[in-house]
Amino acid sequence: MTYELVIFDCDGVLVDSESISCGAIAEIATELGFPMTTREAIDYFVGTSIEYAVDFLKDKIVKPMPPDLEGRYRKMCHERFETDLKPIPGIEKVLKKLHSPKCVGSNGPRHKIVSNLKITNLIHHFDEAHLFSAYDIKKWKPLPDLYLHAAKKMGADPARCVVVEDSVAGVSAARAAGMVVYGYAGDSDGEKLSAAGAKVIFSMEEMIHIV
Repeated sequence: MTYELVIFDCDGVLVDSESISCGAIAEIATELGFPMTTREAIDYFVGTSIEYAVDFLKDKIVKPMPPDLEGRYRKMCHERFETDLKPIPGIEKVLKKLHSPKCVGSNGPRHKIVSNLKITNLIHHFDEAHLFSAYDIKKWKPLPDLYLHAAKKMGADPARCVVVEDSVAGVSAARAAGMVVYGYAGDSDGEKLSAAGAKVIFSMEEMIHIV
């Protein structure tokens, strides 16, 4: 199939941020009395939102939730991204060789998408008008709204869009939008991605032969 649009998730697909952001959540959760490893946080939270993580922790901890938890989390992530964030291995080669129209569809806030793409020197591969955030429409994956919104803005038929994801929530969103989806099993569980409806890849460079 010739695709009209390739939609990339950001965290875990373009930038290798999941271990950093989930590590921050794990650290905060542990301090609040719910011990959690980075690996456990990845299993719980990849593809969701900080709001989901906060709601999850509310049911697990006895201590009062700090009112500045989200702000502290974002500050921790930003500081660590500045020094430790890298592109996903092979993604730059994919972006250089890709001829189809492309965009980003992320559960993260727009400023985070822009910042992370700048830190990893990937921003020049995208028109900044083609960076779509769930915060803009107040609908988060696994709902399909973000991907349908991106397709509409880009003038593409959802049935002729392909999505690159790394989370079950993202795969579910893409499938619900009627799109083909490839699941990158980097930090993620390939079996879970497949069960959610993705065609699983283990190297980002596999996408060169697909799109």
